[in-house]
Amino acid sequence: MKINSIHYIYTLTAAVSFLLLSCKTKADSGNEPMKRLNDKELLEHLDSINIIPFEFFYSKIGIDFTSSVRSNSFKATVKMKIDSAFSGTLSVGPVIGATYLVATDSIFFTDKMKSCYFKEDFKYLSMIFGTEIAYNFFQDLILGLPVGYDEDLKYNIKHTRDFYILSSYKKRELKKPDDKEEDNIFVQYYINTATRNLDKISIQVPSDTVDIDIDYMNRVNYDNFMLPELTKIRLVHPRDSIFVNMDYGSVKLNERKEIGINIPESYVKCD
Repeated sequence: MKINSIHYIYTLTAAVSFLLLSCKTKADSGNEPMKRLNDKELLEHLDSINIIPFEFFYSKIGIDFTSSVRSNSFKATVKMKIDSAFSGTLSVGPVIGATYLVATDSIFFTDKMKSCYFKEDFKYLSMIFGTEIAYNFFQDLILGLPVGYDEDLKYNIKHTRDFYILSSYKKRELKKPDDKEEDNIFVQYYINTATRNLDKISIQVPSDTVDIDIDYMNRVNYDNFMLPELTKIRLVHPRDSIFVNMDYGSVKLNERKEIGINIPESYVKCD
C-alpha cells in the first residue's frame, strides 16, 4: 500500500472517531441528570403543574372499563371548557351509542340504543365509586393533573432515587384506623426525579375503605402542557374493584367547541 493511501486512511479514521466522539458527547450531555429539587422547589413545582394554561380541551380517548359485573371497551370524545363542563359521545366502532354531559353539579346521559336518558347529581357517581366524587376529580383525571391537590395543605416530602413523594398524611395515621376522622383523604403524589412529571397518585379514603391508584404514562408535550398518552386507574372499595384505561388519541387545545347534550322529547328515563 502506498504511503499516501495509509495517510488517507489514518486521516479518515481520525475524522470519523472525532465525529463519533462529538456525537457521543452531545448525546451524553442531553442525558445529564436534572438538578435535584429541594423541598421548597418541589412544592412550587407541584403547584405549577396544577395550572391549566388553556381554556378549551378536546380529545378522542379509547376507554377500557372492567369491574366485577361488566367489561366494556369503547371510544369517547371529550369537549371541555375548563372549570365549567365537558361533553361528548361514546361509540363502539362507527356506531355512536350514547352521549353525555358532565357539569359542575350534575351529569346527563342518553342511551341511543334504548332511547332513554338519565340525569343525576354527583351523589350518583359517589355511590358508584364508593366515595365522594366532585367535578374537579374528573377534570383533573382527564388532564393528567394532581387529583385532590390542595395548595393550603402541608405535604410531607420523601426523596427516593426515582421519585419525589409528597404525602398529605403522616405514616402513623394509617396505622391507627380507630383514630381516623370521617372526612380524611390521604393522598400521595409521585413526581419522577428524571423528568419531573407527575407519574402516579395514590388516594386512600379510610372512612369508606376506598383505595384509588392513578398512573399517568408516557406524557406528550402539547404547547408546553404535558398530557399522558395513557392513564390507568384502579379503584377498590368493599363492593367492587374497578379498572379503567384511558388511551388518548388526537388532542386539540384552545379550539372552541360546542358543549352540551340533546335529549329528544321521545326519550324516557332509563331504568
